This record gives sequence, C-alpha cells and structure tokens, in this order.
Amino acid sequence: MFKSVLVIGRFRDIRLEVHISWLIIFALLLMTMSAGFRHQYPDWTTATAVLTALVTALLFFSSILAHELGHSLVAIRRGVPVTAITLFIFGGVAQMARDPDKANDEFSIAIAGPIVSFALAATFAVLAMLTAGWYQPLTVALNWLATINLLVALFNLIPGFPLDGGRVLRALVWKVTGDAKKANETAFASGKLVAYGLFGLAIWNLVAGNLVGGLWIMLIAWFLLNMTQAQGRMHMLRERLAGMRARDLAEAEIPLVDPQRSIEAWLHQDVLPSGRRAFLVGTNVAEVVGLVSLSDARHVEHSRWASTQVADIMTPMKKLHHVSPGAKADEVLQLLNEHGLNQIPVMQDGRVSGWIDRQRLLRTIEIHLEVNR
Repeated sequence: MFKSVLVIGRFRDIRLEVHISWLIIFALLLMTMSAGFRHQYPDWTTATAVLTALVTALLFFSSILAHELGHSLVAIRRGVPVTAITLFIFGGVAQMARDPDKANDEFSIAIAGPIVSFALAATFAVLAMLTAGWYQPLTVALNWLATINLLVALFNLIPGFPLDGGRVLRALVWKVTGDAKKANETAFASGKLVAYGLFGLAIWNLVAGNLVGGLWIMLIAWFLLNMTQAQGRMHMLRERLAGMRARDLAEAEIPLVDPQRSIEAWLHQDVLPSGRRAFLVGTNVAEVVGLVSLSDARHVEHSRWASTQVADIMTPMKKLHHVSPGAKADEVLQLLNEHGLNQIPVMQDGRVSGWIDRQRLLRTIEIHLEVNR
C-alpha cells in the first residue's frame, strides 16, 4: 500500500518524516532556483547552477527541520512528548502528544522555533561575509539561506494560530488572564483573522495579474484556516468530554481468547464472527495474561497459523498500557494517540473491569457531541 509519509530517521526517539507533498515543493524550489541562478549569473554553467540550487534547497529544508527540532526539544524538556516531525509542502510540523499545561511552557515551546531560525539566519549571514570572494556559488547560497531563514522566523511570528506567533499570543493571554479557555479563543480568532487577511491578499495578487503568487498565498491561507478550525474542534471536544471517565466509555463485555487456542482457530471462531481486531488473552477476566491483535497474527506465516498458539504471539500484560475506571476521557484519548493504540483495557486492583476500543470510543464521542450540540 502506498504511504503518504517516508520515515527518514530518528532523533532522540522523535520520528523524522517527509510527506509526499514535500517532493512537490522541493522540485518546484529546485527548478525555480536553478533557473534564477542561471539567469542572474550567466557565467555559471548549468551544472553549477543546478548543483548550487540542490545543495541550497537541501540546507533550507534542513533549516526547517532544525526549526521544528527547536520546538520539539524544548517541549520534551517541559514534559510534553513529541512523537514525530513531518516535513510537508508548507514547511514542517512537530507532532506533540498533548498541549502544554502551563502558559510559560507554551511560550517557551512556541518561541523556540523562531529563535532557531533567527540563529540560523545570523550564522549563514556571517559565513557569507567570511567566504565572500572565495567561491561565488557558495556565497550566493549562504546569502540566500540567511535571507530565507530570516523570512521564516518573521512569518512564523505573525500572531495567527497555528503559527508560532499565534501560540505566543495564546501563551501571553493565558499568562495575563490565567484563563486557558480565553487564551484558546483568542488564538483561534487570530488564526482565522490572519487566514482571511491572506485570502484578501491572494485575491489582490490575482487581480493584479500575479497568478502564481496569488494561488500560493491562497493555499497557505486555506491551510492556516483549516488548521485553526481543526484545533478549535479538538479543544471543544475536550471541553465536552471533561466530565466523562473511562468507566463511561468502556465496554462491559470483554473479548477473551484462551491462551492455548491456535491463531487459525482464533481468527475463524472469534475474530471473523465478532468483527473485533483484538482480544485479551486469558481463561477469565481475573487471569488475563496479555493482548493479541490482527497485527500480531500478520507477523506469522499463514502455514504456521494452525500450529501456533495465541500465547506465542500476544503482548504480555506487563507491557500493556491500561487506564483506571476514573481516568478522564481526554486522558484516554491522549494515551491512545501518544502510543498509537487501537484498544486499551480498563483495570482496577489488578483486574480487568472493562475494555475501550478506539473505533467504539470515537463513535461514542460522536454521539455525545450530537446529544449535547
């Protein structure tokens, strides 16, 4: 199956990814820079122009990665887990498992990215001055990188969510008022205002005949508006789930499979008839020893399903994440998202008392939102 992201490495347990859309902007940037260098410096060979553009483009995206790492490392230091950094057509994004709990943490995390970009701009500018007269393509590349990093820092400081400036604004309002809800409302309003302003700027460019610039600004505006609206819906969801607990979301009927049952028997007698993708392993709820899912079965060759027991492929209970009956609903969602889980047992006093499945959980949340709308 085609994947939309490509994992290029890890840094301190942070997954580094490239989205397929990144290839589009990389190709456009490479072609535009190559043509620009060739036109601006006619004495350069085509190979020199293309190679300079390629190295510059790669360093530019490395700078975007460094910007996001700035956010991520400060977030981790402040106790906010970061699962991945994804480079895509509009830049990059650090995927944090949750929002910060304090205004000071929000401010520090938000401002870290622009600080990294300002530092990179200064570094490239100094290097450009030091290497002036050595080799023209090198100086040109360094000057371009200094300028673009400065623009990235300044653009991100625009006070419109989800830009860094919008997050800084949210932190400041939060700090001054002590009201996280008001801070969120202010940040989301600022994000919409900036997005609508960019839409106006895009239309002005289109009318003025700048078709490419107008369409590009419109895409950025659309992206910012969608991100702001998505974040707004997420915060509204958390507010409405505030009173719900794991016990309210859990299924009383716990899917169990005997540890000695073969994979083949489990699939045909339990999985297919019930439509469930995962089961707890044990003879009863008081003696649960692990969890088995379809992904575990896929790691075993089909020819061995009849001779391999469920206990041989399960995840042992001691390695499983679980929640207490009193855990808040948003904490359950956070745990599922943070660890990429599709199901989680509810346990009390070492005994399984319920079972939360991601799909059923999302359906339950949707129903609650419909009822309370």
